[in-house]
Amino acid sequence: MLEENIWMQLSEEEKFAELQTYLNALIEIEDGTHSLSNTLECGRLADIRKELQEKIFKIIELENAT
Repeated sequence: MLEENIWMQLSEEEKFAELQTYLNALIEIEDGTHSLSNTLECGRLADIRKELQEKIFKIIELENAT
């Protein structure tokens, strides 16, 4: 999980890139284009999706706190 002190040390570009990575992965899961889609390990996608959502919400929380 994201730590506040680490997040605050990132530049705006790094923060944006991090958020974009999480959003792109979430979109891939939703679209069925994630690398684990249609594989034997596709059952892990629900957990990965949940983790991504938590990270995105944490970013929103951290950004609103500043």
